[in-house]
Amino acid sequence: MSVSTPTCALLLKASAILDKESALLDAVAAESTPTFENTFARIFYEENFNESDYLVTRLLSQLSPNKQVQTAAHKALELVIQNSTKQLTRIDVYSKLLAVFQDKDKAQQLDMEDQMLMERMIAGYKRVGALLPTNKQEILQTLESRIAEITMDISQRTECNSRHVLLTKEELAGLPEQFFVNLQTKKVGTIFKYVVSASGSDAVSVLQYASAEHTRKSVYMASSPIGPSDMELLQEVADLRRVRAIFLGYSSHAEYIFKDMAVGTPNDMLSFLKNLYCQLSPIAQRELDQLKQLKQAHMESLGQRYNSFYEWDIPFYKRVFLENAKLADLSGFSHYLPLSAVVQNMFAFIHSILGLKFKRAANANAWHEQVELYDVWDEKNNSYVGQLYLDLIARNSKYGGAATFPLKLGFERKDGAREHAAVALVANFHKPAGGESILLSHANLATLFHEMGHVLHILLSRTKWTAFNGVYVNRDFSECPSRLFEQLAWDKLVVKVVAEHHITGESIPDKVLCGLDVAKEQFIGLKYLREVTQAIYDLTVYSKPDTANVCSIYAQIEGNMALRNTGKATVYNWHTVRGMIKGYDAALFVYLWGKAVSADMLYSRIYSKGIFNSEMWNEYRQTILQPGGACVIMDNVTKFLGRNPQNEALLKLVGLY
Repeated sequence: MSVSTPTCALLLKASAILDKESALLDAVAAESTPTFENTFARIFYEENFNESDYLVTRLLSQLSPNKQVQTAAHKALELVIQNSTKQLTRIDVYSKLLAVFQDKDKAQQLDMEDQMLMERMIAGYKRVGALLPTNKQEILQTLESRIAEITMDISQRTECNSRHVLLTKEELAGLPEQFFVNLQTKKVGTIFKYVVSASGSDAVSVLQYASAEHTRKSVYMASSPIGPSDMELLQEVADLRRVRAIFLGYSSHAEYIFKDMAVGTPNDMLSFLKNLYCQLSPIAQRELDQLKQLKQAHMESLGQRYNSFYEWDIPFYKRVFLENAKLADLSGFSHYLPLSAVVQNMFAFIHSILGLKFKRAANANAWHEQVELYDVWDEKNNSYVGQLYLDLIARNSKYGGAATFPLKLGFERKDGAREHAAVALVANFHKPAGGESILLSHANLATLFHEMGHVLHILLSRTKWTAFNGVYVNRDFSECPSRLFEQLAWDKLVVKVVAEHHITGESIPDKVLCGLDVAKEQFIGLKYLREVTQAIYDLTVYSKPDTANVCSIYAQIEGNMALRNTGKATVYNWHTVRGMIKGYDAALFVYLWGKAVSADMLYSRIYSKGIFNSEMWNEYRQTILQPGGACVIMDNVTKFLGRNPQNEALLKLVGLY
């Protein structure tokens, strides 16, 4: 399916593929002498090619500038998801697959990836209740359909970059003049107001620089896409997932999810998180007290009464604290981070460590005219790797954050030739009026590197089946490659390579770079306390065998444990509840866990040979990225480290070791 597929064709294409898949399963069920080739391989050879249609449809549902295309794509996705669950309950197909799987002598003649494919598919049938009586299967299908309906509905409504606040120049006092160049204006009565996005870099700038508290509050309050009605729907989702887990013989949804993970039990992970919380809590409280004292002194200097310290005060007074103490000021970084140069210099850095060349295509023929397309080549053996689409500029009705969207996953054709992956790196950097350069903040740079870690995992996976591409690695490892690459944005040697002045092209001075180490260590308790409490919330909701009240648990954890004060207003933090919508249900901890494992690999192995050591990066590529999910990934991590993973690197990062 093309990224420019017409609206009407999306549903027709989805229906045609589903009909073809149904006919294929009929043929498998009719096999009198089932073998690996005429059952498992037959199904997944077809899946290798059909996967791209699903991925492109998913991309269009989030990135197409045409709302009709987005809506049609969402409907097509609902159709595919509903059908997938039904197909996995076909006992006639399962019986043929099981017969092949149970023939251990023949199974042992297959390679490891084929054996893992069989294990995954058999487990998949069991996980959707294929062995249950028909009446219970029908109940499960109803549950699955409702869960998919709710999560896709909330996703569609919350992920587009469309939340704005109208503010006057006076209300935006404290913002640098460069900020206003990016903004549109709207006439309200007789007054022109600036249209300020409540998400992305606009919101970050306002929260850091707006001197008026009511301005910061208005942007913060508008920043969350989740409201009370959404929480009611998420309550329903949590209940449905709990019922599904019990139907399938699990005590909780978390136990159901952890079945495919290598990190132990939900209780093991909760214990780890709560122990980390206990260590971080006093550090975070001290940091918060410092900021409270700063606000109190600031209000007194203005002759105003200090009332309380709120969530929207944190970014502003963190910046003031760092500037007053002359510890670190990362605002100067922006002049050395013009987007176009950063991208090309990042490509050059990747070339130096992994030997990949990024060549821009003359015509992207993509879903939007701003999208750039790069062909990726491996210089070492002059082989083609795949395609990278860059969709980095903010626009209305576009997915509102940063993400990686695969369009096609690499796989091995029957003739042994390779189908190559294609992936889109998506962000929302605001384009200034008048053609000025887009200048990134250091946080933007870290985000870009994070998503590039996902991109490399997808492009460099060399698996036989799309089912094992890097994007489908075990969920508890899914964020490790991205968090490893994200940490490089804090490395002064790497930043020195990617940064250059947006006008003169000169390298970033050491006096600007020196702020990195200091900034990295400041308010680290609050930062990681929030990550920990978000993961605790997610696991607490889904670990309960009985009904878990998502709102009361939220109030307890966010209000008390996370030290988050929003006054009398209830603002549901997107980062805390996103796991329930974004496929990280009972697994939001993977971001923190990913940082622990990736920090161990980065500091124990990669830094031991030097950050530019291509041999070490090639070992990382071959051991971690290339196998994708077609291995026991934590065994590969152990092989790369030369020992079992340890948490010391994470504890060092958060100042606890």
